[in-house]
Amino acid sequence: MRSSVVTYIGFAIGALNAVLFNKFVPAEVYGLTRIFFSSSLIFYAFASFGTATLLNKFYPYYRDYLPLKQRDLFGIVLIVSMVGFLLVTAGTIIFEGLIHRKYQLAPLFLQYFYLLYPFAFFYMLFTLFENFSYNHYRSVFPIFLKEVTLRAVTTILIVLMVAGLFSSVQFIYAFSCLYAVIFIALIIYLRKERTLQFSFKTSSVTRRLAYRMTTFNLWIFGGSVFVAVQQNLDSILITSTNGLVGTAVLEFNTYVSNVIQVPQRSMIAIAVPILAKAWKDKDMEQIQRIYTRSSMTMLIFSILIFMLIWLNLESVYHILDLNPVYWTGRYIILFYGLGRIVELGAGVNGQIIGTSDMWRFDFVSNLVLIALSIPLNYYFIKTLGINGPGIAQLIAISVFTIIRFTFLLRRYKMQPFSLKTLYVVLLGIAGWLVCAWLVTPENHYLRVILRSAIFAGIFLLPILVFGWSQDVTESWHKGLALVRKYWQKK
Repeated sequence: MRSSVVTYIGFAIGALNAVLFNKFVPAEVYGLTRIFFSSSLIFYAFASFGTATLLNKFYPYYRDYLPLKQRDLFGIVLIVSMVGFLLVTAGTIIFEGLIHRKYQLAPLFLQYFYLLYPFAFFYMLFTLFENFSYNHYRSVFPIFLKEVTLRAVTTILIVLMVAGLFSSVQFIYAFSCLYAVIFIALIIYLRKERTLQFSFKTSSVTRRLAYRMTTFNLWIFGGSVFVAVQQNLDSILITSTNGLVGTAVLEFNTYVSNVIQVPQRSMIAIAVPILAKAWKDKDMEQIQRIYTRSSMTMLIFSILIFMLIWLNLESVYHILDLNPVYWTGRYIILFYGLGRIVELGAGVNGQIIGTSDMWRFDFVSNLVLIALSIPLNYYFIKTLGINGPGIAQLIAISVFTIIRFTFLLRRYKMQPFSLKTLYVVLLGIAGWLVCAWLVTPENHYLRVILRSAIFAGIFLLPILVFGWSQDVTESWHKGLALVRKYWQKK
């Protein structure tokens, strides 16, 4: 619950940042910040060699058999990632000419390309230590740093630039240090919690598991690279073909659709260590419970958030008086949003596979995803322009999700759906039809209020009355309790 609240607060701040970027910052600068993020994810995927997944998979064995100071797995992860980062950096230097040829339409990116190195380096370190923190069952603070602090500091930088206290050049330099700030904060927190302890000396557990871990990591490395490329291919291609303004339009609308993924982020952070332990203990009932519960919870929240966004999108553009250039990419939100619903509605299937003994399938399924994504993105970007990635993403994610669902069903006889799943989808469609066709006042403020309230009532009331989701019901009661506590204090 706390991690979800923190993530939503972060997205609210991120939404404010997106609006500030939209209204006060040149689209090229906003596009540059987005391509920094996309490039860093690919940097990290290659440099870390998939060791974060290795850590999540095998750390339970170290927890069970070794005291804190003798656990060397994280030390191995750090050494491998540092070497990997040096290799990737060398690769970008070797292929500098190719990078310049491909991004001639994005001169600002080429001008400040060297700032990508500190940005990507501290992104990698923060992500590794974030996973280290998760494996000590401390997820709230790193989520707070990533979702809230990072965006709050960005807000400060934007305000300083808008106020004339920062030039755009100074803003770009400061922006490249964002992950260094939250990385330092995370290190201080882990030291305070007395969990920042690990070893570089090879332990008996490592010697016993060395072959399994090496084999696992070789497979997972390929899968993690494929995922990173697939998730960021659209912005890379758009930057190359449409420049940083195209990147800004794509990433602004993608960010709006990413709000739908908030429940997934917090649920994954909680579920991964539990799933890893359940596989270790061969507790299939626990895994099935997590699968079913995550599917229903994420389906409900994803439909609710998507419908509220799509029903009110035009009105919000009018109210905020956003730059018309971003409206050209509105269908990205539609297709990305539908893809998010498909993905989240299938629950934590990827995490179940990734923490199981069948993790090789994770590599195979990711290979299928990237094999679909590259030609689909290329084709639809060439034919439809800025809205092309949305259609490509919907097709690729749907096929990818079906493959993983089918694998878990056939291999472990597990599937998360029931008639309740159908009822939730039908409720979402019914709520959209009522609001889109019948609730159309000319005043945009009134339209947002009425559509949001009516859709939420149509969609959530039956879910709460019939108790279709334990997580939704618990969240509702916790929310009511907080409201009562607030009013009692007054």
